[in-house]
Amino acid sequence: MGNFRQDLQFAVRMLFKNPLFTGAAVLTLALGIGLNATVFSAVHALLFSPLPGIEAEEELVQLYRTYPGMIYGSNSIPHYQDLRDRLEIFDGDVASWKFVTVALSADGRNERLLGQMVSANFFDVLGAPPVLGRGFLPEEAVGEGAHPVVVLGHSFWQTRFGADPDVIGRTIQLNGQPWTIVGVASEEFRGAMRLLDPPFYAPVMMQPNLDMGGSRIELRGSNSNNVVARLPDGATLAQAEQSADQWLLAMREEYPDHYDESGIHMVMQSGAGIHPMFRSAQTGMATITMLVVGFLLFIACINVANLFLARAGERQREMGIRLSLGARRGRLVSQLLTEAILFSVVAGGAGLLLAYWSVGVLNGIRLPMDFPVDMNISVSGPVLAFTAGISVLTGVLFGLAPALQASKPEMVTALKGEASLVGGSRFRLTNLLVVAQTALSILLLISAGLFLRGLQAATAVDKGFDESNQLVATVDPSMQGYDRERTSAFYDQLYQELRALPGVQSVGFAAIVPLTLNSSDRGVSVPGYEPGPEERMSLRYNMIRGEYFEAMGVEIEAGRVFTPEDNQQDAAPVIIVNRVFADRFWPGEDPIGKIVETAGAERVVVGIAENGKYQSLGEDPSEYMYFPHEQVYRHGLTAHIRTAGPPEDLAPLVREAVGRLDPNMPVSDLRTMTNQLGVALFPARLGSASLGLFGILGLILAAVGIYGVMAYTVAQKGREIGIRVALGAQRSQVVGMVLLRGMKLVAVGVVLGLAAAAGLSYYTAGLLYGVEAVEPITFLGVPAVLGLTALTATYLPARRAAGVDPMRALRSD
Repeated sequence: MGNFRQDLQFAVRMLFKNPLFTGAAVLTLALGIGLNATVFSAVHALLFSPLPGIEAEEELVQLYRTYPGMIYGSNSIPHYQDLRDRLEIFDGDVASWKFVTVALSADGRNERLLGQMVSANFFDVLGAPPVLGRGFLPEEAVGEGAHPVVVLGHSFWQTRFGADPDVIGRTIQLNGQPWTIVGVASEEFRGAMRLLDPPFYAPVMMQPNLDMGGSRIELRGSNSNNVVARLPDGATLAQAEQSADQWLLAMREEYPDHYDESGIHMVMQSGAGIHPMFRSAQTGMATITMLVVGFLLFIACINVANLFLARAGERQREMGIRLSLGARRGRLVSQLLTEAILFSVVAGGAGLLLAYWSVGVLNGIRLPMDFPVDMNISVSGPVLAFTAGISVLTGVLFGLAPALQASKPEMVTALKGEASLVGGSRFRLTNLLVVAQTALSILLLISAGLFLRGLQAATAVDKGFDESNQLVATVDPSMQGYDRERTSAFYDQLYQELRALPGVQSVGFAAIVPLTLNSSDRGVSVPGYEPGPEERMSLRYNMIRGEYFEAMGVEIEAGRVFTPEDNQQDAAPVIIVNRVFADRFWPGEDPIGKIVETAGAERVVVGIAENGKYQSLGEDPSEYMYFPHEQVYRHGLTAHIRTAGPPEDLAPLVREAVGRLDPNMPVSDLRTMTNQLGVALFPARLGSASLGLFGILGLILAAVGIYGVMAYTVAQKGREIGIRVALGAQRSQVVGMVLLRGMKLVAVGVVLGLAAAAGLSYYTAGLLYGVEAVEPITFLGVPAVLGLTALTATYLPARRAAGVDPMRALRSD
């Protein structure tokens, strides 16, 4: 203990002895440690940390319905009720929830909110009692439309109601109807899903009043709810799955049409991440990002190791005297390692400050949507432990080799104050570090380059529609109490208002906006077509009205668009399908006039639309159907407005047009289509921006490291260079000699880095859209950029070496 205290005191003195050296080492490490802490904070918060405000999350299980080709299917309300009442292992501790969009009126303000419709036992099952008032009562689990009560989310209570403790019992208007506030959720609670912070929770039995598409409380085939259950003490997931198998046998006998091909898939809540469907992509992206920042930290460690090697040369006389006086080598290594670890711990503290700032920036990011997103990233206990761990490990990584090197100088040479032999092991170690640094930099830069190329490919992909010069705005009259007839009349009037605005070329309406993670599917049957046993016959669709195809820039390859006559409730059933649909069911035939049985009718194909991207940019070409809105009705449409000029200039006029028809009608998601697509591109943009930044930092660190090593090498080889100049070596020969030595090391590092990057790229290829495993531009461009950077970093010391005074160099040695 006494030795450690002495080592620590000496390390503190060394920390302050050379402020320039200390500052360079600490700042270099702080950058690497801070970025690692930031990325780990985000990964831990989004994938591994328990849901806030929930009791014993490790006991919670998510339940999904399965179908052929679908693992994570939603649940209907009757299905949920049977799970709650008849799946014995959970003993009734089964809750349901789903997102629902409503219009809120309170204190004279109107707005559109994305809340949650939950079962009455939701707060009890999750172990999240409200902080004010109460949750929902057992009697509020029965009686359709009989319980207009809400529990407010804590953040919404603070921002919208000023944290008024007397809010319990107040009345607000949801969808034009009075609702009573009965509780306020706890400050930590964010519901059963990450990222979103629901402003309110309402009972599921109020579904017809919240989700204005009609009552689905008794429709067993209407699946849109999520289900979560709590395992009893001592029960396992395997036991729950066995119990569910027995439950399914009974349900198949009772409801064969609904359960013959349906099953149950269970996922532990603690392992679900944002959503289990994207779990592999989430963990893959997290792994790559952590590897990248790990590479960045390793490059920083190499730089600092080179600094410590350089300082070790300056301390040879000190080490030699200590060894000559009987100091054991292990004692010297221990002292030098203590110095290195102290440097890294100080750097870790500075890195934490960087992490706190970076986490604040991440939490301030706002997705291009109207609903509140809560990243909820924090520098938590696990993050602090992680930072402490990598700080100590970093000190060992960059300190061990210099400590071993500095503690074994040639004693006679050291006592004379002379430099060690230039061809010694220190230079071999330095050369090895340059090679490693170059290889890691290549790996880091190629990873960043691949993601940037992926973003470029995703942005340039043919989406099947033209997002330029297009404004979108969502309006849902049903939220203001409009029935179907009034809603249809409102959309007709709004079409006329928008069409008359200056610069508007076409106006269409649709229930679903492409590439917004919102989709629906319906079963289809095509006369004469026999599907295979595992072939999926439930296909995605949209409901449209007005000049939708013109406004979207979607080409009709054959047939015609829908006419106003098609968009009538009593019109002959018609449908438009895309080219993939036509080629699948009628290959080599004319699809116009063919019959598709879906949505409760035999529908005649009147048009063939070009293929497009409907749910994600990376999806394979898939079948798609378009219905006239009045024939397959859904409340809540988005207007697509194509303009001759900048679409954003039209936004105020769109609000005024809606206000002329109904001053209380909320307008949401009013933005250009290009901005709307930001939701689909956000992960790629965020990942590319982050990795691009990491790549630039890696390039800078590599340049600094190579420069430092070459400058140190030139300084140590001053006598050799002086002799060469004295013997008549030309300036160009000296420059060439130094450049050749430096670039040989860089070349070896480039080759090793390219080999490692090629292996890694095969792993990342599935995470990137439109990028080959070995992408030529990236794999050729990155070495060229790094080579030019290394050449510059090597040339500066080489030029200094060429100008050396041979007499001074010989005397100084």
